[in-house]
Amino acid sequence: MEITFGNSTFLPIFSLLLCMCCGCHGCMDEERDALLQIKDSINSPEGTAFSSWYGEDCCQWEGVQCNASTTRVSSIFFNYQRDPSLLENWYPNATLFAQFKDLEILHLPGNRIAGFTSPEELHSLKRLQQLNLQDNSIENASHLCWGKGALPSLYYLDLSGNNLHGFIPECLCDSLLLKQLILDKFRGKFSFSIFANLSKLSHLDISYNPYLELETESRTWFPSIKLIELSLAGCNLRKLPRFLSSQNNLKTLDLSDNLLEGNIPSWLMHNATLQLWVRRNNLSGPFPKTFGNISSRLTSLDISNNGFYGPVLEDIHLIFPELLHLSASDNGFNGGIPPSFGRLKRLQSLDLSGNKLHGEIQYLLTSNMSRLQYLNLHDNNLRGDALPRNLSFSKLEIIDLGNNDFTGNLLDGLSWSLLQSPDLPWLRVLSLRGNHLEGQIPHWLCQMRHLEILDLLRNNLSGHIPDCFDNITSWSDFSHGHYLYFSFLDLSSNRLTGSIPVQITQLKALFVLNLSHNKLFGELSPELTKLTGLEALDVSHNKLFGELCPEFTNLTFLEAFDVSFNNLSGTIPVGYPFSTFAASSYVGNPGLCGNPLSRKCGVVVEKPPKSNGNVLLSNMATTNHLLFPCILFLAVVNLVYLGDLISTSF
Repeated sequence: MEITFGNSTFLPIFSLLLCMCCGCHGCMDEERDALLQIKDSINSPEGTAFSSWYGEDCCQWEGVQCNASTTRVSSIFFNYQRDPSLLENWYPNATLFAQFKDLEILHLPGNRIAGFTSPEELHSLKRLQQLNLQDNSIENASHLCWGKGALPSLYYLDLSGNNLHGFIPECLCDSLLLKQLILDKFRGKFSFSIFANLSKLSHLDISYNPYLELETESRTWFPSIKLIELSLAGCNLRKLPRFLSSQNNLKTLDLSDNLLEGNIPSWLMHNATLQLWVRRNNLSGPFPKTFGNISSRLTSLDISNNGFYGPVLEDIHLIFPELLHLSASDNGFNGGIPPSFGRLKRLQSLDLSGNKLHGEIQYLLTSNMSRLQYLNLHDNNLRGDALPRNLSFSKLEIIDLGNNDFTGNLLDGLSWSLLQSPDLPWLRVLSLRGNHLEGQIPHWLCQMRHLEILDLLRNNLSGHIPDCFDNITSWSDFSHGHYLYFSFLDLSSNRLTGSIPVQITQLKALFVLNLSHNKLFGELSPELTKLTGLEALDVSHNKLFGELCPEFTNLTFLEAFDVSFNNLSGTIPVGYPFSTFAASSYVGNPGLCGNPLSRKCGVVVEKPPKSNGNVLLSNMATTNHLLFPCILFLAVVNLVYLGDLISTSF
């Protein structure tokens, strides 16, 4: 019976006062006992999860939340708690979770769960609204059956990352309140029609289910569901399902990694669709556009890795005026970049890499795009100055113009246009590799304090390496943090002269340093041993002299190392990591001796051996091995960036 005063209900306050008077411990005894049993189970045989649990009030324990008025457990967040050293799968007893009568949220991702013991006991969780079993080891879908009509309040279910097989239990389709279902990588055969009666379903991810039977031809089959987000990526689709034309509320559609052919139908870019991803298909034809050039509401369009060709839309700002993200990489687009791109004032990311675009970058491309954060024009045939004047890139973080035909003096061509501008405070990645830039490396690069990746590989740059790189905070201070979790400086394959500046030895947060294939001379400074974070160091094919002092063994993270073809002398350091490097890392240094070279220390060598083709070939292999993480990372930047866009929606 509730005690009321006016329009207010005093029952919660009364219950709390009664609890305080009776000496409650903050949570129910039976629920505390159940939690302790779950702790023992998840730690079996010798795990360490929930070592922070102490005291009688389980509502204060890590991963546990209680209802403030009833003090009963309402939410459990046991995310990735099972000790990775425990190789055995976990089979939690569902009876333990059935003790939590008021449980609304149960998250158990990443705990190597292979199934529940007595799964039908979950039937008693009448108030459960969210169930997350993502990234576990459940394979047999029948292990998920908790009885017909169970979990009547469930509206969110995540079973992704489990490699499920078999048949989808009926109980999964009995939750009539279900709004969000994530069921990717299911290896069994099932029909999309099983979801047809889930009238509340609005977010559905059944991606990477190669045996999905999807009605693509029927003109009469239209499910009652009204989806807002749908992912059918990786389902071996050859045709678009017709029922999509009736999904007037659909805002996000992912059809990536399928076998779709032809062009994108114009109706797919109308209605309420805001995000459309069709990357890695067999689509072809000219740049897709709407019927009658009617403006689309699309904010994100990804058509990368297809067979589209021809010029990019001249009036793209009229057809897609709301675009925030556009990826059209790895197609066959040709011609120039239309000035109309400069009128996409809301654009945040643009990727046109891997096409056949040519000509110069027009003024309008850069004059109005003040919101742009990511620009990738890598691997085209663009020429002229790398970027025109009067930039307004105050939010730009990543720019990749590598592998084009840009020419000119880097100092004159970019200083007034890009990096001297005070409107680039957040630049983190600059790649100009594989162009024809000349002149010196300008000192204003050192003003980019957040710069994490500078890649000037394979240009015609000359002069000395700037002595101010230690001003770049992200290279010199680990506490600065890395936005991309990877930082490198690559100045290789240029015509740089002079010595390695001592300031380089202050870049303690640098992961990769590549100065190879230049004309550097001077001593290989022992101060380089201060770069304890280095994972790759390449100074090969220069004119450096000196010795590899024993302190180089302090570089314990080194995985790739190359000092070949210099004038180094002395004994190669003994011990890890130098015991892991091949002889090709040291060849071409007549004065070097010791393992792994065949030249023993103490033996006088009258004439340096001539390097033959085999030695050069071996050295090239080592150099390529060193450059691999750099090349790979630039590709990953693109994929991770667009992948993050998808993960925020699904």
